[in-house]
Amino acid sequence: MTTGNEDNKMNKKLMLHSGKAVLEKLRVGGHEFGLSPRYGIAPGDWVGAVWVPDDAMGTRWFSGFRWGVAPDFWDDSHAAHRLYSARAETLSQRASWRESFKFRRAVVPIDGFWMWREIEGERRPFLIHEKAGAPLYVAALWHPAQNKGAGELAMVTVPSNRLVEPLGARMPAILRGDEVNVWLEPGIVSERPLQRVLNTLPARDLRVRATDAHATGADSLREADDARAAITAVYGAEFRPEKPKFSHKRRHVLRESEAGGHVFFRTRSFTRDDATVWHPVVDIEQGYVHCDCPDFRYRHAVHEPDVSTPQWWCKHLARAVANCQRHGELETVK
Repeated sequence: MTTGNEDNKMNKKLMLHSGKAVLEKLRVGGHEFGLSPRYGIAPGDWVGAVWVPDDAMGTRWFSGFRWGVAPDFWDDSHAAHRLYSARAETLSQRASWRESFKFRRAVVPIDGFWMWREIEGERRPFLIHEKAGAPLYVAALWHPAQNKGAGELAMVTVPSNRLVEPLGARMPAILRGDEVNVWLEPGIVSERPLQRVLNTLPARDLRVRATDAHATGADSLREADDARAAITAVYGAEFRPEKPKFSHKRRHVLRESEAGGHVFFRTRSFTRDDATVWHPVVDIEQGYVHCDCPDFRYRHAVHEPDVSTPQWWCKHLARAVANCQRHGELETVK
């Protein structure tokens, strides 16, 4: 994947082996895409998605889309680029997604997704799945392909929950219950009800397994021989995948100095490996945050460098700012 934003590569592969059982649960009226089990669906591949065509009289179809969108307004310099994911927080603001968010929504059924983490110089896969083995329904946006080719699709992502955070800052936006019906309802075009269903799935609803990095097909579901050691390297020795528990998150902020009308302080990140390290100086400027942490610098440099960055872009900073305001260390910006 050649675009810069950290979601594009996603560091993920999907799998679907439930086949017809999933389509029945989604009340799909017809399908035109294969239902053979697939265990390594990667960005750029074909992926099956449930959608409602304009001429289908409300009937849901399961069709194939190319995973990766090339917006119409891109010129030839972007020919090799694709957008593989879309941040839930900015769907109505980005030209790439504004129309699709209103009129071209889809659901990608999966049985789980992999994320990778480097351990002792080797990239290791970790399988994330529903705790009882039920299917997961990922919100997606589709786009008509250029030159009348096959449709293209991007997954919607949200901030990771505590189970996925050690593996990546973003995860798929997973819909539950009636949220699927809201997302697929063509008559809903308002932002508020659609944004309301794009939530981070609680960590308690998922399980993680360290799987064999060299296996393929159905064998890729089996646990690695050193699964316990891999889990310990990522989550700590006390972590138990079958009953995950997480320590209470403590937010730390250290007032640093004040100069030129700006307040500077240091904070800690809770989404990266350096969670115990005080980050460089943070500048609060007219309600916006500029952080020098690696995560923030990367996002701002390659995702939307031409716009001001609101506090929620760096979620550990948003809480730090609130703490400062609560203790009178920073005036509330009107």
